[in-house]
Amino acid sequence: DSTAVSPMLLDFSMIHFPLSIVNPFLPPGMARLRGMLNGEMDVTGSLSNPQFNGFVQFDSAAVRVDMLGTDFTFPDDKIPMDSNVVVFNNYAIRAVNDNPLSVNGTVNLKSIAEPLISLKMAAKNMQIIGSSKKRGQDVYGKAYIDANANVKGNKKLLFVDAKLNLLSGSNFTYLLNTTAAQINQGTDQNSVVRFVEFADTASIAQADSIGNTGMALMLNAALTISEGTTINVELSGSSQDKVQIQGAGNMTFSMSPYRSMRLTGRYNIESGFARYTPPLISQKTFQFKSGSYVAFNGDIMNPILNIHATDQIRANVTEEGQNSRLVNFLVGVSVTNTLANMDVKFDLSTNDDITVQNELQAMSPEQRANQAMNMLLYNVYTGPGTKASSTMPSNPLYSFLASKLNSWAANSIKGVDIQFGVDQYDRTFDGSTSTATSYSYKVSKALFNDRFKINVGGNYTTDAGDNENPEQSLINDVSMEYMLNKAGTMYIKLFRHVGYESILEGEVTQTGLGFVYKRKLNSLSEMFFPWRHRRPKVPEQKNSETDTVTINPAKNDTANK
Repeated sequence: DSTAVSPMLLDFSMIHFPLSIVNPFLPPGMARLRGMLNGEMDVTGSLSNPQFNGFVQFDSAAVRVDMLGTDFTFPDDKIPMDSNVVVFNNYAIRAVNDNPLSVNGTVNLKSIAEPLISLKMAAKNMQIIGSSKKRGQDVYGKAYIDANANVKGNKKLLFVDAKLNLLSGSNFTYLLNTTAAQINQGTDQNSVVRFVEFADTASIAQADSIGNTGMALMLNAALTISEGTTINVELSGSSQDKVQIQGAGNMTFSMSPYRSMRLTGRYNIESGFARYTPPLISQKTFQFKSGSYVAFNGDIMNPILNIHATDQIRANVTEEGQNSRLVNFLVGVSVTNTLANMDVKFDLSTNDDITVQNELQAMSPEQRANQAMNMLLYNVYTGPGTKASSTMPSNPLYSFLASKLNSWAANSIKGVDIQFGVDQYDRTFDGSTSTATSYSYKVSKALFNDRFKINVGGNYTTDAGDNENPEQSLINDVSMEYMLNKAGTMYIKLFRHVGYESILEGEVTQTGLGFVYKRKLNSLSEMFFPWRHRRPKVPEQKNSETDTVTINPAKNDTANK
């Protein structure tokens, strides 16, 4: 009797099963499935030990990750199942470009309650983000990755070893406002005090008799951020307040089965800016200095900070018995120590005026910090021998006007970064004092896949002197950069800058062409003779276990000839 050995003999077929049925069971804002699922399966064996043989096949199927705004499409290839073992053979999952994520390995379902997983995943130059800013997305822009991952284990304990490389040319933006709203909402719910009567058994849920042990995960991931990547973080709903960072780093993330997480490594900041508009104060844009970094020594929420940035502020300087002049000051801020115990210091300097520069160098660090705060809050320099002129009654009005102009430009003009500045100050010329208003602007545009960048800036003053050329001041700062490689380590820069030098009693125009080459060197000779410092290749050791070595006789014979 064949039914005694195999009491089940079933033929199961599935045609155009809609995957959208799963969407109501997914968390809101996580992912959405579309497409169909087909399959044929022969079920034999017994109820305690069923045997599955057949295949499943996706039809125009994809999963859309709402956070990334990207559709990950599944191929129409058949996924075979042989004796309860699902086999993946170069199963290619594609995203934005044609470079797929290849999946190889098996999923053993002989014990359906505890399947055995053994998978390898690899991707080369795969674009996982490729969208513009849309409603409901947390990330937009473009991002390219190289990935390698090994997944082994079962339902009780799963081991994941992964390597992820964020490639050059990636430029994406993360929206912070969505996460902040969720955090605030969660905090309000946790702050509610609830009273419970433990004697009332009807209001207390009974504990599940079958405990849910969950899955223990052992994760080790190596993250590499290549040079030439740009990471943006929008601090508000518009693009007005944001942080932009260009840098590189290597980090390692690990998570034990006990849910303890550690992050080690360092992210080096090459360039970038942090732009923010405080209430009743004009917009502040701090440019990061090269050499800044963020280091992790285990605690993800408490990294070591070493960040230095400067903000250029144009202020009026009037010395006793002399005409007033506009000077570009650099307000510096340094953030060091850990995130939980930050050490913040301010400084003030200038490269446009030698007289003011000498005055600042003669001050103590505490005095320069006070001057820096006055410059940030009131846009006033009160050095020795100068006549301070406060414009506080009108500063909030002009700051509000500049803030609204910048917000309108960020929301209305896409693809171009435009910043406006409006300021009013007292101008002294030939002993007479008058009120002048200064209007400034700065336009930045990136072209050809961010390889070519152009920056144009200028200002206009309503009460210009006879020795000033208003037409020249309208465009007094122009720079064009072209990157010769994706990593951004080599680029050509053409610039024109108009500055003020008090020793010459007038404006000085600087025009030039430069070539910039960035590379980490142990010695200067590595730049001119790189082949002398190449490390010799270590010969590969043969594996003693012959059963794990595969030899191609055809290739071996060709090499011996």
